[in-house]
Amino acid sequence: MPLGLGMLCALLLALGGSVIMSWSSRFIDDIHYGYPRTTQVDHIVGHEVDPHLQTHFTAINLKGQVLIFEVPSGDPAHVRLLQGPRLVGPGADLAPVTLTFSGDARHPDLVVTVNDLQVVFHNTGTSYAPMR
Repeated sequence: MPLGLGMLCALLLALGGSVIMSWSSRFIDDIHYGYPRTTQVDHIVGHEVDPHLQTHFTAINLKGQVLIFEVPSGDPAHVRLLQGPRLVGPGADLAPVTLTFSGDARHPDLVVTVNDLQVVFHNTGTSYAPMR
């Protein structure tokens, strides 16, 4: 009887721990990225109206569709929208998006990472184009 009761307690503790870990992971992402999942970064990419100001990027996972807004020199009159990957599956709308830059220092490529997927947008010198 005590052995069976101990095994039942261990099983309940493991299930409870799993639920708490899953909930806490989502809660931390909600605090860090919000909902819908949003991230922002500023970087000099060579598209700026004023070369002394950085371009502002905002990436949003909107119901599984990744959208990236590029605001050169922070000027909303020149906003560009880049359409990223469409995510599928359960919880696709909860995946955080990260933006990094690689390649040429004056005209770096934009690397969009979500889950284990990376999409690279090539810097043409005036805008970004998806790499094929």
